Amino acid sequence: MLRAVTFDFWSTLFADPRGREREALRSTVLADALAAAGLQASGQALDEGLRAAWDHFDSVWLREHRTPSCAELVDAILRSLRVQLPDDLLQPLVERFAGRYRLAIICDTGYSPGAVLRELLERHDMLAHFEYTYFSNEHGMSKPDTRVFIHVLEELGVRPAEAAHVGDIQRTDIAGAQAAGMSAVHFVGANNTDVAHSTGDVMVSHFEELPQALGGLICAGC
Repeated sequence: MLRAVTFDFWSTLFADPRGREREALRSTVLADALAAAGLQASGQALDEGLRAAWDHFDSVWLREHRTPSCAELVDAILRSLRVQLPDDLLQPLVERFAGRYRLAIICDTGYSPGAVLRELLERHDMLAHFEYTYFSNEHGMSKPDTRVFIHVLEELGVRPAEAAHVGDIQRTDIAGAQAAGMSAVHFVGANNTDVAHSTGDVMVSHFEELPQALGGLICAGC
């Protein structure tokens, strides 16, 4: 009797048709990091560095039966370029290559305060995915006050231009985030009353659309 099903990720659950775009973006990010350190590399050298990282990946994957970390791959790129970066430039480069988002919640509360909503998130195994949770009853400020968004971004250690807010209300979520210098994703899957006058940078109806929408915002800002 079948009792379990496991899935591969890449090319099974998740197909990436934008591989060349992502590699071009990595090249741009790498060039920017080198420039911040007062270094330069030709386009050919950058391409060779990225290929060296994939060669390292394949070698480790095939011989050691493990996948190297993003930091290890970045090290392989820098070895190929024969350069070193200081830690304050290296760590952000690794984070950009890893493609991880730092997640937070910004919520205007009603009858249910933040303590109750955290319990609800915990009950559904969601709380641990967020680095910071902002509930208006705990801070005395609510959206669209730009101080709300700026406070959360400071807690995450990111600049407004590096962040996007996802929400359903034009006045608070979309306008508030944009006034703070962030991108705004208008989610209309549960509440579409503001569609006609939305100023969102992108609009999504299903969370399945969110990764591509966020990817488009990142590429537009690079």
